[in-house]
Amino acid sequence: MYLIDGQYEVQRTVDRKGTSSYYTNRDGLAVIRDFLQELGGEYRRGVIMDPFAGSGVTLSAINDLVKPRKVVAIEINEGPCELTRRILSSLYSDVEVICGDAFKVAWRYKADVIVTNPPFVRWHLVRNRDELLSMMDSMGYGKLIVRRDPGLHVLSFFLIDHVLRDGGYAILVIPASTFYTEQGEGVKRLLKLRYDVIGLVENRMGPSFSDGSGFKELIIFIKKRDGLLSFIDSSGIETNIYYYEGSLRRIGTVKLHKLPAFADRNWLSLFNYDRASRLISIIEEALDNGLLRYLGRHEIVRGVEMYGPDFFFIPNRYWRIIEESRDYVVIANNNEQLELPRRHLIPCLRRPEYYEDEVLIRDPGFYVFAISDEPGGDALRYVKWGEELKVPALKFGNKWYRHVWMQLRSKMPFGHVFIHDKVDLARHKIIANYSSKPLCASKNFYIIRTDNPMIVAWYNSTIFREILTVFGRKISQTWTRLLEEDYLEIPIPSKIINIDLHNINNINNIINEYFIINKL
Repeated sequence: MYLIDGQYEVQRTVDRKGTSSYYTNRDGLAVIRDFLQELGGEYRRGVIMDPFAGSGVTLSAINDLVKPRKVVAIEINEGPCELTRRILSSLYSDVEVICGDAFKVAWRYKADVIVTNPPFVRWHLVRNRDELLSMMDSMGYGKLIVRRDPGLHVLSFFLIDHVLRDGGYAILVIPASTFYTEQGEGVKRLLKLRYDVIGLVENRMGPSFSDGSGFKELIIFIKKRDGLLSFIDSSGIETNIYYYEGSLRRIGTVKLHKLPAFADRNWLSLFNYDRASRLISIIEEALDNGLLRYLGRHEIVRGVEMYGPDFFFIPNRYWRIIEESRDYVVIANNNEQLELPRRHLIPCLRRPEYYEDEVLIRDPGFYVFAISDEPGGDALRYVKWGEELKVPALKFGNKWYRHVWMQLRSKMPFGHVFIHDKVDLARHKIIANYSSKPLCASKNFYIIRTDNPMIVAWYNSTIFREILTVFGRKISQTWTRLLEEDYLEIPIPSKIINIDLHNINNINNIINEYFIINKL
């Protein structure tokens, strides 16, 4: 094993963020070495390549384990590239080091083994974005790009797939976000289509496998199936799940092809192995017994987006409600009073923090100003006041004040169950609210149109909190969220039952009785 401090020091001489120059650290190299030793001799004697070589740490650190026919390294930064050339030329007999952009030069190569740490560059920092997307389309990977801001690490995987021979192996350091964000869906799809995923590794010594990086990363060990074999059912293939704790420790095995949809959306949950396995078992059994079903797409909608909530929501930081009658709501701002016609005001939930004391919503406490026609009287005065306030909705032109009304008409964001779009599981007692009459809500909620109190009991239960903990998308140390697509793939109670939601402490008893579960 050859590794010197200079291979890490040189990364500080380049644009680290612009080229993602965070080279594989010693933890990552230890994992790579362990996996390489599982390969047969024919692979260790084949063509070994790192298309994002940095200073050559991945290839120099394995020199005692392999006797390759040829070594190929590509690096975009000249200083690290020349260092790679000097080091690898002293370690291997046949070496080709290219100083250039892998996305321009790597396509013509083929390798039996690829060991690399692809660049994790934010999409807005990539200068040739359109060129890269066009290239991916031309190479047949366009259909796997779910969003047009995929991140360079996603495109790197498609390049690696093109270069790796059928039957070949790859050991990759990959951002963990690849396995739970929408941008990474194409990578997961390709992995399940063409590869046996032999191992997934999480670093328990720190978040990353890269020197100087604070981003959470995984190492993935994969084998590309031979051409015809890629079409054979691979649902029986088991993937080993590992912790790296100074050495590799296997914590379990999973069949990626048989994961339920809600688990498949977040492979990071697999490192919470025991809890994930138990939840999957509970939910699959409940589905089999007809106690759970999946939401239909027509049943869920995101709430209204407000370009100027302190105009469209009433009351707000400027106006308070001082009187209500059958036809009008009177609002006041200092000494000014306005009578707004009730036909322009729709009861609507504003932010989750207003509804944290109890599950039931009797009165949302807010209206949205939704006007479809030309305003007159006090409604016109209120619109004029909004123009003086320079409400962000002004960007919609002369009819800007119709912005919310148009959403209410097109999205129909009305329903009975209101899921808070993100929660702090340690602090927030309530995850979802319920109203017996349909209400609208802001974009801070996902709205379930179906009127079934059992659904809101489910979302506030200990079981669902466990689902959020294990399968949710962590957006900070304490905050977790799920997206609309996630809710479509997490089952809900199938039976409509009227229950008492006044006492939140009784909800777990209701759910436990429904699912015949004594204790999670």
